[in-house]
Amino acid sequence: MHAFSTPVSPGADAPRIAVVGLGFSGAAVALHLLRELPAGATLWLIDPAARRGRGLAYGTRCASHWLNVPAGRLGIETGHEAGFVEWLRGQYGSCGAGDFVPRLLLGDYLAHTLAEAEKAALTRGVQVRMVRAGAVDVGPGPAPGVHLVRLDDGQALEADRVVLALGHLAPESPRLPGAPPWGSPGLIDQPWDESALAALPEDGDVLLLGSGLSAIDMLTWLQDRGHAGRLTMLSRRGLLPQPHRSLEAQPRPAGPAGQALSGAHSLRQMLRVVRRWADEAAETGGDWRDVMASLRPDTPALWQRLPVRERRQFLRHLQPWWDTHRHRLAPGIHCRLRAALQAGQAEVRAGRVRSVLPLGERSGFEVSWAPRGSDGPLEHRRVAAIVNCTGPSARVGHAARTVPGTLLAAMQAHGRLCVDPLGLGLAVDGQHRLLDAEGRPQAGLYYVGPMLKAQHWEAVAIPELRVHAQAIAEELLQGLAVSA
Repeated sequence: MHAFSTPVSPGADAPRIAVVGLGFSGAAVALHLLRELPAGATLWLIDPAARRGRGLAYGTRCASHWLNVPAGRLGIETGHEAGFVEWLRGQYGSCGAGDFVPRLLLGDYLAHTLAEAEKAALTRGVQVRMVRAGAVDVGPGPAPGVHLVRLDDGQALEADRVVLALGHLAPESPRLPGAPPWGSPGLIDQPWDESALAALPEDGDVLLLGSGLSAIDMLTWLQDRGHAGRLTMLSRRGLLPQPHRSLEAQPRPAGPAGQALSGAHSLRQMLRVVRRWADEAAETGGDWRDVMASLRPDTPALWQRLPVRERRQFLRHLQPWWDTHRHRLAPGIHCRLRAALQAGQAEVRAGRVRSVLPLGERSGFEVSWAPRGSDGPLEHRRVAAIVNCTGPSARVGHAARTVPGTLLAAMQAHGRLCVDPLGLGLAVDGQHRLLDAEGRPQAGLYYVGPMLKAQHWEAVAIPELRVHAQAIAEELLQGLAVSA
C-alpha cells in the first residue's frame, strides 16, 4: 500500500494532460501536444527513467544494437518520416536513408526532438512538468471528468486527460527444472543486468534461452566485451530472424494485399494466397520481403477479419515464422551472426529444457534438453551461465493478473481495463479510449503502444505507432478546442 500525498492540481480551469511513459509512443504524443497546447495548459510527462524518450529499446548504450528498420523510415512524425535521417546528417554528416544505425542514436534523436519542443512550449506559456516516477494506478479524481494518477513516489496528480503509453512487458521467467531460482549466481533473468553479466568468466560457455532478436543482441553485446566462450541459443523451434536484403536491392512492390486477399476469409486461405504470392514474386525476380511489405498496410484489417479461434491458431502455429520474417535483422548484424555460427562461437539448437543441474558454487550448470522432433537421447551442455533471452512477454492478461504492484494489475483489479480474449493487449475504441471491464469507453483515458496489437496486430513498430500517437494527440487537441 502507498501513502499518497495530497493531489497536485496546478489549475482547475486550464487543461491538464498526463502522458504516462516516455518511450517512443509517449514521446510522439508529447511532441504533438508540446507544439499545439495553448498557453496555460499543463502537461505532465511521467516516466521513471532518467533518460527521456528512449524506453527499453532505444535506451541501450551498446553500439552493436542496431535498428532493424532503415533510418529513412524512422522519423517521429507521420508526415515527415525522413526526420531521423535528416537529424543524423546534421549531427554526423553523411547518412543514407537506407542505412541501418545503432538504436542509441534513435534514442538521442527522440530526446533531442522532445527537448526542443519542450523549450518552445515553455516559451509559449505551456506548463511542462517532468516527473521521474512510475505510475501505479489511474482512477477517478475528486470531480467528474478528472483522473487521479498515483505515482510510486507518493504523489497523486490530477489530470483531465491521461494517455497511457506503456511499452513492452518484461520477459517471463522460463521454468528450469532442477535449477535454483532465477537471480541466483549464473541465472540471469534480465538480459540487460550488466552487473550480473560482468561476473561471467570471459571464456565461459553461456546458454541463451531464445534465438530471436534479444538473443542476437546478447551475442553482439558479449562479443563487444571480448567474450570467448561458446554461446548456445536454444529455442523451441531453433528459428533465427531473417535478414533484410542488401542495401543495393531496392524493394519491388508486390501489389496491394487487400486486393490479393479479398477472397480469403480464413487463416488457411490467407496462408495459401500469401505463399502463392511469394512464389510468383520470386519467379518474376522479386523477393518475399516485397510480399511482407505489401501486407503491412492491410495487416490490421486481415487480423480483424479472423475469428478468435483462428487468431489463436495463428499464435500457436504460425507466429514464430511470422516474427522471424517480419522482424528482420540489419544486414551488418546478420553478417556478424553468420560469422559467429561458422566459426563455432555460436550455435543454435531447437528443443525444450528438461533439467538444469547445478555443478557447485560458481561452477555453472549441466543443462539437458529434448531436441525438437526427435525421440532420441537428450542433448547436454555444461555452461557457466544461463541468460533469459526469450524477449518481451506478450501475455498482457497474465501479467495484469499475476504481477502485483504494477499499473496494469491495479487498473485490472479496479475494472478499468479490458484485456482481449487472447490476452495480447488492451481493448480501445476507435478514438483510442481505453475500454473498462464492461467494454465501455472511458472518457479522457487513452492508450497507445504495442498492446494495440490485440486489435491491429501490426502495432509494435514506429511506422504504425507514430500514426496512432498522432491520432490520439489530434483527438485530445480537438477536445480542448470544443470545450474552450
